[in-house]
Amino acid sequence: MRMKTWLSAAATVGLALSLAACGKGTAKVTADSNGLLPLKIGYTAPGAGYSDLYNGVDYGIFKKHGLKVTIVRLNDSSQLVPALASNSVQIGVGVGADSAAAILHGSDLRYIAMSEPHYNLEMWAAPNITTFADLKGKKVGLTSPGSQGDFGLTDLLESKGMKRSDVQSTFLKGVPAEVAALESGAVSAILTQPPQGTQTREKGAHRLAEMSGLPFPLGAYTVQASYLQKNREVLQKFYAAEAESLQYVRTHKKETSAVIQKYTGVKSQALSDYAYDFFLNVWQQTPAVDPKLIQQAFDEAAKNTHLKAPADVSKYIDNSLASGA
Repeated sequence: MRMKTWLSAAATVGLALSLAACGKGTAKVTADSNGLLPLKIGYTAPGAGYSDLYNGVDYGIFKKHGLKVTIVRLNDSSQLVPALASNSVQIGVGVGADSAAAILHGSDLRYIAMSEPHYNLEMWAAPNITTFADLKGKKVGLTSPGSQGDFGLTDLLESKGMKRSDVQSTFLKGVPAEVAALESGAVSAILTQPPQGTQTREKGAHRLAEMSGLPFPLGAYTVQASYLQKNREVLQKFYAAEAESLQYVRTHKKETSAVIQKYTGVKSQALSDYAYDFFLNVWQQTPAVDPKLIQQAFDEAAKNTHLKAPADVSKYIDNSLASGA
């Protein structure tokens, strides 16, 4: 039986409180003095995978579609659902299983778009770790329980014939802390999206694995059902802008590499270009939500919450925003 860590006790309490508040304070949005509809989008990690959002803000794609978008970086994945529930953000993007777990606990959320249908992770390891067998009994650095890396470590080890219990998981609450831990020798390997983890190669680390070929419900954009009902026009504009942003990243390497540096804090042109090339294999062509991936998200959440996954997840997906209906 697959074993994965899940939300921490504190996060679980926060989730329960957020579910009680879910739907409160949701109102129809009105345009500002410039005719733009305000929208806050929360994301869960400072990685290149969110270049669709960075480009949308920095190069005026959201504004072109009539939106005044503010992107809000949350500390970790456990904050995404509470931020939606409190209306601190109106759209949250992150690991699909986190939203699925909230739904299983009673939250009324809908998946409206998806940007990354694959893992976007690399494993960087210390020089003495040359094979996965060398990781047995060693510490692997991750950001937080319920994060992409938390799921990814289990899947990666199982693909190599190992168990999660073969390694020690160390949660470090952030990518910079992961990088520092590997460089200091506090952990033997880390799982991160490029370019942050990639920079450890300058200190002698090497890439042990990359996971862009494994399907995973990532880049899942979710909203409260009440917000969707009252602000469909806003979300239609968002979907159109997101579709354009996903095309923009594929045709504007220089511009995208620049925002990767800006938002990740990595200043190396070589590293930002590396990240861009990596993510070309991860980003979707369109923001359409794949029901199979959402089913996977619910199955993952059900295993870890000991609840039953729905047989039909279609009622939690709204793919109609593309049509303007």
